[in-house]
Amino acid sequence: MKFIHVGDTHLGKNEGKIEKRVLDFYNAFKQVVDFAIEENVDFVVHSGDLFDKARPSVKTIVFAIKQLERLKQRNIPFLIVPGSHDIGVGETILSVLEEVGLLKNLASSKYISVENNKIVLSGENIKDCFICGLPGKRARIEEVYKNLKINGDGKYKIFVFHHTISKISEKFSDIPTSLLPKGFDYYAGGHWHGFFKTNYDNGVIVYPGSTEYCDLDEMERDKNKYFCLVELNDDVKIKSIPIKTRPIIIKEINCNNIDAVDVANLCINSIDEIKENAILIFKLKGRLSKGTKSEINREKILNWAKEKGFLITKIYMGELENPETPFVSVKFKTPSEIEDEYLKKLNYNEEEVKLAKDIIRILGKSFTPKEYEVAKKQMIDLIEGVFLADKKN
Repeated sequence: MKFIHVGDTHLGKNEGKIEKRVLDFYNAFKQVVDFAIEENVDFVVHSGDLFDKARPSVKTIVFAIKQLERLKQRNIPFLIVPGSHDIGVGETILSVLEEVGLLKNLASSKYISVENNKIVLSGENIKDCFICGLPGKRARIEEVYKNLKINGDGKYKIFVFHHTISKISEKFSDIPTSLLPKGFDYYAGGHWHGFFKTNYDNGVIVYPGSTEYCDLDEMERDKNKYFCLVELNDDVKIKSIPIKTRPIIIKEINCNNIDAVDVANLCINSIDEIKENAILIFKLKGRLSKGTKSEINREKILNWAKEKGFLITKIYMGELENPETPFVSVKFKTPSEIEDEYLKKLNYNEEEVKLAKDIIRILGKSFTPKEYEVAKKQMIDLIEGVFLADKKN
């Protein structure tokens, strides 16, 4: 028994409104379909976000239909749960594709029901394998996982889901890992765009990641994009299949003690390899010695890159500082200490610093209409108190 696990294909994503980038996402998905046909797999599992939008363009839908039709002609079932991008207001385009027999939506009413306050998951049996899953909705999701009941069985069992587990990231997780239902051989995860694998219960959790680069974080983090070829025999064998993607060049430019007018040439001279139709990223860091970010000649950089044949050029300045920006050391300091240091660097006196922090504390809360009136009065009292003290002095 062998199958392909893929996720987060985001068909139709239009980065920078550049048609070639739309085609990149198409091309990545076509590589998956080509491989499935060449390997003659038993089925394909997609763990959500087939599309980038709940209402994809006609062109994107037509492309998806053609690729899914290729699988259908070779009797390779395509099973999916809707991801967060596939779901609109109470509907998903996947329902249409299911209706015409191009895929099986494991999150449709055919497979999910409610009985005695339990969410019952049935699924599909393909040969010796039982496959079921949940959609990528977030509302009360922990409650959903706590009340799952699995109605189906097979020699091998696969659970398909579109949520980030805590074992990947406590900060960005949707659910604790321990809430995943027990007893499955393979947990086909989606939503997390990087490759991830870990053991769980008597099975294995796998996220293949997105098939194309969706943002700068992915470009910096992932050297390759993948889908997975999985074999279920006496054990689970997983092979990550790399996807051929557009070349990406990322250059970090240290602008410490550099005049803003010299930054453009610094960027241009840092490129020692020209790749036609590549994506070029400049990350500017450090503190300028003179001038400001706004004085950096971005147009010169972009025009040069266009002449050299780069498809997209982006310039990130989030980590670049102007000369007058107060420097605040954050090592081993509390948020309150950081606020103190920053405000004092701006030459506020002790009383003004205290006032600012009190106002920040009040504004950082959420209020009912009644509480808002109380908070407003507190702010007025604070400001008037400082004003009267200055007048008295």
